[in-house]
Amino acid sequence: MKKNINNKVPYYRYIAYISFCFVLLLTGDKVTAQNHGASLIKTLKKVKPAIIAVGTYHPLSKPPVKFFGTGFVYSTDGYAITAAHVINAIYEKDDIDNLNVFFPATGNSRKIRAKIVVESQKHDLSIIKLTGSNFNYVDLGDSSKVEDGQSIALCGYPYGPVFGLYPTTHTGIISNISPMAIPVQNTSFLTNRMITALNDPYTIFQLDCTAFPGNSGGPLFLPETGEVIGVLNSAFVKITKENKQVSTGISYAIPINYAKELMESSKK
Repeated sequence: MKKNINNKVPYYRYIAYISFCFVLLLTGDKVTAQNHGASLIKTLKKVKPAIIAVGTYHPLSKPPVKFFGTGFVYSTDGYAITAAHVINAIYEKDDIDNLNVFFPATGNSRKIRAKIVVESQKHDLSIIKLTGSNFNYVDLGDSSKVEDGQSIALCGYPYGPVFGLYPTTHTGIISNISPMAIPVQNTSFLTNRMITALNDPYTIFQLDCTAFPGNSGGPLFLPETGEVIGVLNSAFVKITKENKQVSTGISYAIPINYAKELMESSKK
């Protein structure tokens, strides 16, 4: 019985099929990237107006405005979050009575007086209250639902006023979720802060994008919704989790649920 060679699919059709699938794959990736970018553009219009620069203002000082870190407003009546080490730096300058926050604006920035509400040195978090009301604010998410590999964005003032009060955005992923402190091979490397963290560890987010010192206290948020899932942290975490001599340049964030717990404790 003779084989029906007409039933064989020509070679060039296989090539055409593979090429077609490849084009679909590339097109799909491009559409996904475009959708992701469009959602972030929309999200930033909500997030950026709630970003604050945390510092001090005194008309007789030179300069009158001093920058210490980033923060973000989470309620219309002016409650905001920043890093505790940002506030501690102001205490060290004996200038806490001149605590102010600054909002980006066209041509200049408006300043608002603020006061400390509650702090957590353990989680390096501070809640402050701005004078006034009707502020733009961000929504707080649930950091317990965050997973490795999840897309994130961060916004703040890297290196402070060097680039002006224009919030800068970086994107990346959650590269690791791990305890605040990790064991070291030699106990001589342990510091008092590391020992404390080992005795009472808590979870932090490790990021694959760069956050600079001025970003400390700024929001880590979901690009799609703008929900804040963490508070950017550089100096505090690095001292505890990394040896200064071998600093990796990795960025970290404190999960937002610790800030929520701090809010609840302040109400009691």
